Amino acid sequence: MSCLYCFSTTQTHAACTITGDTTQTYIYNAANINSTASITFSGKLTCYSSTITSPRTSKYICAKAIFTGQTTTNSSKTLNYTISNISIGGLTRASPVTNTWYGPSTTVATNSVLDYSITVAVPAQTGTLIVNPKGTYAGTVQLYMDMQQNSKTTCEGDSGGGWDSGNTLFTFNYVIPSFCQFNSTNDVNFGKITDIGTTKTNYDANGAVLTTCNSGTPYSVYLGNGNNYSSNMRRMVNGSNYLPYQLYKESSRTNIWDATGGTTTTGGPGGISLTGTGASQTTPVYGRIPQGITLPPPGDYVDTVVVTVTY
Repeated sequence: MSCLYCFSTTQTHAACTITGDTTQTYIYNAANINSTASITFSGKLTCYSSTITSPRTSKYICAKAIFTGQTTTNSSKTLNYTISNISIGGLTRASPVTNTWYGPSTTVATNSVLDYSITVAVPAQTGTLIVNPKGTYAGTVQLYMDMQQNSKTTCEGDSGGGWDSGNTLFTFNYVIPSFCQFNSTNDVNFGKITDIGTTKTNYDANGAVLTTCNSGTPYSVYLGNGNNYSSNMRRMVNGSNYLPYQLYKESSRTNIWDATGGTTTTGGPGGISLTGTGASQTTPVYGRIPQGITLPPPGDYVDTVVVTVTY
């Protein structure tokens, strides 16, 4: 071939680029452990055509997300998640299905730059997330975008491509720290005392403290001295009259269960130290009105003891 002033061109395709975070972390705490946990990635997407250096768009846009709906495993446990929303260049889809193209929509851009957002959500799981071991649960979602110039009814999808398409991998982490919660108590009820003057025998009764801590978490349960403590004894009250009693760690009623050593650290000598299993744990409380106590006038005697769980 011969020509006068002949030249040739080679078309190049620059990848669409994003501006925005592609990795985010959500940290659970006592305030949000029972709430929906959402992470939103957002930013701007810019595409270039051939050798042109300014951003360009095509008339219509399609998008899809690929995700598993389940995080990585941590000690055999996972977190389930959804993609609650994708929005890119005027296309919006709530609750998308994985690997499904949505659109076409008319492309919306500012100065040929597309806005995008994608939201990952772990649904609220009241009272259940705490059973998961502490640690990091990770996941990814791949967002694909494909603009097209001609079809406004059908996405070109995987057969598309070119300068006006691209994909980005987003990585998210959900962090569950050590968690404990106090569930409830079973009261220590001594029932009726039929002795006159003084107790002729020990009056024993059992209660319980119910707690839940995530697997492997060390924690301690402490009992306060009650509202009427005096002379190394807890006391129940009725009006101005008192009935002494004590709470113990074991059925032999040898070691008093209290807050000795303080309640701000685990392992204090007055408490009971345990390790979380991820399930509710019941710790017995052993009460005693000892033999030889001078009995106050008849009536109903009560006391309130504060339970502290430290982890």
